[in-house]
Amino acid sequence: MKLLKNSVTTLLLGLFIIGLVSNVNAQDKRKAVETYNQALELMKASEYQQAITQFNNALSQAEALGEEGQDIIERVHNQLPAANFELAKNAYRNFQNDKTISNLDRAIEAFRQAAEVSEEYGNEQIAEKAPNIITQLMYNKALVQYQQKEFETAMATLDEVIERNANYAKAYYQKGIVAKNMDGRSLDEALGFFDKAAEVGNEVGDNQIVTRAQNAAAEELVYQGSQAVQNSNYNQALEYLNRALDYNSESATAYFRLAEAYNGQQNWQQAAEAAQKGLDLSNGGRTDNAKFYFTLGTAYQGMGQKNEACGAFENASYGSFKSSAEHKMEYELKCDS
Repeated sequence: MKLLKNSVTTLLLGLFIIGLVSNVNAQDKRKAVETYNQALELMKASEYQQAITQFNNALSQAEALGEEGQDIIERVHNQLPAANFELAKNAYRNFQNDKTISNLDRAIEAFRQAAEVSEEYGNEQIAEKAPNIITQLMYNKALVQYQQKEFETAMATLDEVIERNANYAKAYYQKGIVAKNMDGRSLDEALGFFDKAAEVGNEVGDNQIVTRAQNAAAEELVYQGSQAVQNSNYNQALEYLNRALDYNSESATAYFRLAEAYNGQQNWQQAAEAAQKGLDLSNGGRTDNAKFYFTLGTAYQGMGQKNEACGAFENASYGSFKSSAEHKMEYELKCDS
């Protein structure tokens, strides 16, 4: 009888403990659910950092429940990538409002975190999107560094961009822009970057960057050619300017500088042809076109074609060329008009 009584007591105690454990588990799960719901409310309020903290708290609470907490664990895993991605987007908006390197670095790090969390919890959409955004942000970082004249740092950042994506044509283009502004960098190095940008641009179908790269190369060569003309280094000028036309065969400015260089060599016929070609390509008005007419008049004068020279100088007598053209007509050519 005593044995039976003890057995009943043990059974009742066991049932009590089971009930107590079940009650504790129910309370713990309720707490995990409440924490998860708080995180959702913070998400709706755009308090993403706090939401992430609460999601992680809910995750820890749910993991302690074992099998009982599995549904909460799955829900948290679904929410954390989006919360981190929204936090990263906020960091980028802060950069847009205040474009400093430190703000940009914070945005880059936030997107890296979003990528890692998305990879860990199987959100393929964000895991694929975030790395591309990081590459774009790093390119933007190089632009800011270039604007701040941190050329070496900008070049290093662009190298990182290309390491991440070898088909990022804009990065090669920007390397050309940076290189031509750096001391100790050669013209050919800058042109090499522009060539690479055009090559990659063609491969990926980015026609805009192809055009930008070719125009940038042409403009730099025209600039170098102009400097050579001013220094009376006409052979060097012709080399630069003809290379410029290889990049942009419709550069009116290149033809104008060519005409100047040929006039400097007293190669009048080629000077006249270059000036006329530049004039044909020009979209400017009388003042803009005065320079073409002046070089054309100089070439005609050199060839002894007085009437053609007078007509060209008359058309050149506008803007900054007005007094020089009038002097040519009145005192050198003694034009009838």
